[in-house]
Amino acid sequence: MLGGFGVGGVAVSPEEVAERLGVPKELVLREGVRLYLENELRNLRAEMEGITKRYDVSSVEELWRRVEEGSLTEEDCREDLMRLEYIEARINEVLRLLGISMRGLSRI
Repeated sequence: MLGGFGVGGVAVSPEEVAERLGVPKELVLREGVRLYLENELRNLRAEMEGITKRYDVSSVEELWRRVEEGSLTEEDCREDLMRLEYIEARINEVLRLLGISMRGLSRI
């Protein structure tokens, strides 16, 4: 145990963190949610980047353009198109929850 918190991701309650650090529980909860959402955003962006790099495009729209132009068939990338659309929707929801506009996105 390290300072009573354990090692390796052992969970402690927000109440315990607040009590031990002498901060309001609401602060612990708010910061925990913010950090979770920022981490989720980074993970989604990394997954999106991996998919778009696979097709050498920068967005879902560009991938659809390549399908429309005929350089890719929808069958070639159907699953990735659906996943990218899901990821974009999830990113937008995370941004709404964070209260961040697309302009503020680069700081995360």
